[in-house]
Amino acid sequence: MTEAPRTRPLLSWIGGAGVDALGRLALLTASTALFSRVLSPRDFGVTALVLTFVAVAAVFVGMPFEEALAQRKHLRRIHLDAALGVSWAMGAAILALSCLAGSALARVYNEPEVAALLPVSMLSIFFTGHTAILTALARRLRRFNDIAFASLIGHAVGIAASLVVLWAGGGLWALIANRLLISAAVAVLLQARIGFLITPRWSKAHIDGFRRFAGLSFLDRLTDNLTYLIFNNVVEIVYGASILGYVNMAMRLIEPIRGAVAATGHNLAFSFFAPVCRDRARLGDLAEIVVSRTSLMVAPIFVGLAAVTPVLLPLIAGPGWNDAIGVAVCLAIGCALASPPRLIFTALSAGARPEYALASTVASLIVTLLVLFGAAALGPISVGFSRVAGDATRAAIAIGLSSRDMRWSRRRRWATLAPAWILSSAMGLIVALAALGAPIPNPWAQLMFLVSLGAAVYLALLALFARSHLQSLFALVRPRRRVAAAAR
Repeated sequence: MTEAPRTRPLLSWIGGAGVDALGRLALLTASTALFSRVLSPRDFGVTALVLTFVAVAAVFVGMPFEEALAQRKHLRRIHLDAALGVSWAMGAAILALSCLAGSALARVYNEPEVAALLPVSMLSIFFTGHTAILTALARRLRRFNDIAFASLIGHAVGIAASLVVLWAGGGLWALIANRLLISAAVAVLLQARIGFLITPRWSKAHIDGFRRFAGLSFLDRLTDNLTYLIFNNVVEIVYGASILGYVNMAMRLIEPIRGAVAATGHNLAFSFFAPVCRDRARLGDLAEIVVSRTSLMVAPIFVGLAAVTPVLLPLIAGPGWNDAIGVAVCLAIGCALASPPRLIFTALSAGARPEYALASTVASLIVTLLVLFGAAALGPISVGFSRVAGDATRAAIAIGLSSRDMRWSRRRRWATLAPAWILSSAMGLIVALAALGAPIPNPWAQLMFLVSLGAAVYLALLALFARSHLQSLFALVRPRRRVAAAAR
């Protein structure tokens, strides 16, 4: 018998993470609606180019340390200080490089603003690195609600300040300020919530102690972020900055949800996997429980989002953004495929095997590029198709990888994930048909009707075809009950 995670703390963490995710989604959606009515698709395209480089740079200053510190068996203050010292040193080098690269990229893209936008936006990586190290400490202490609080309030403060920049006539600088100010606010708030001051210190010996794990985790995240960098550059080269703006709008609708779900799921699951990571059989059994329940909650979110996107995106972005709809639908479908099995890689990373996640990310990038170039003649929708192909590849690898490091067979993995995918697809099809067959004149009323219909249909499908799964979900809201699942 393998005991499922205790529901009382889990329910509190999920509640906090849910409030954070929904709050951030509301804030980002509202700010995007305001930005899109003032700025042009070209403005979004230019800032997307710049911010993608910043996202890649942020991996260098944060990702090598967060996972390694969270996974390390014994952690001392010197490890945290040494990680921050290396993070800031790398940040300073990257900032200096961005000052030189900004002018070069401005000439390459024929967009003069890039020369100043890049180094200013790159300042955010110092806060990103600090936040990553604090997040690792908070994860070890299981202070997930502090992470959620800092994230939500930090987004509120940063977005409000960036809107002030927009209303003051800052133009596309408001989008740059959005990233920079959110990063700064989250770092300051998380530091205050944790109450543990980390100061940069140089200690090569303590960094060397987790070099392997940090290196592999870093390469995984770097490859993932390079996908976005290559996306944006290929789209800009082939279609121009304006079309890139449409693609960026689609990402602004889907990626905040994807990021919130991925980060929340990974952080919560990692804390449960880590204590049993040395027992492969227990790790496999626990992973089966976590992935089963998570997939039933996550898959319908993204499938439902894909079904309502033709109604939702025009409401958020306003008129003139219809070319972003198809891309956004594809991005949501890709998230439904890749997000649930991503926790399989989380379980393996908890067992100090991050190379599996890296291999899946590399394979996904290769497939994404092949489809992106191969389908370029189709127009911007090729970006969406390529993302679906890349995410499907990641899911296939999660199901098909060897069970040597985690006693969980391929057949059981497929059986764990399939119900959520099949039932979510049926729900999404019904909602999409309802949107086409029974249009409601008021778009907000139509959106509310479709969301309600999707929730009702999905619950009915669970009751009819997966009653045991539905009962396991209901068990999560019974904090006094401890749920156990038999090892198969």
